[in-house]
Amino acid sequence: MQFSEFLNSLFSEGRVTVARALADFNAADLEASARLIAELDRTERLEMPAELPGLNKDAALWAAQYLYRSIQFVLLRELEAELMENYLQPYTGTLDDSAMWSVDLLFRHLGPLFKFSSGISPDDPLVQRLKETAAAWPLSSVGLNIQTIADTQPILNNAALKTIYLDRIIAHRDLTRLGEREQVALTETMGLYQEQFWPGLEFNELTKHD
Repeated sequence: MQFSEFLNSLFSEGRVTVARALADFNAADLEASARLIAELDRTERLEMPAELPGLNKDAALWAAQYLYRSIQFVLLRELEAELMENYLQPYTGTLDDSAMWSVDLLFRHLGPLFKFSSGISPDDPLVQRLKETAAAWPLSSVGLNIQTIADTQPILNNAALKTIYLDRIIAHRDLTRLGEREQVALTETMGLYQEQFWPGLEFNELTKHD
């Protein structure tokens, strides 16, 4: 099972298959994977009225490999936990708007991954690592009931990312994501139609989650 085949199936069918063993991806496979991600990025841009940040190839490829390895660790429970140190390394680049968008192309699938791993003990090292990773990527982890540890200003500074982020917060009614800046942005977005977008929302309730 090649890495690029995993991505092609994920992007086209929303279904994935992973290899039953941990093995490094070769250069040709990684290059083919990068082209698939770039194609998805181009498609996504056609549907956004505002300009998205540029694609960060390194961040996107990191996220794609992290997602693939995470699924392997969820499915192959015989793998030693120590191997996660090598295969589930955190992102080391700058957490700017480009990285947030590029990683989201893959990490928007964290929700199904968390549901799939719900049968694993909450204290399992894999579950803890996945929660830490989700907390570092606020755009992609809305609705997972996880407090973010990352600065959301790069998201709110970009009109397209801001729209995506607020739409997801509203869709999931995710109070945990409403800090002061999000509250201001949400108020501007909903305006007089707050009761239609988010029935029953009380702004004094938001301060409890800052």
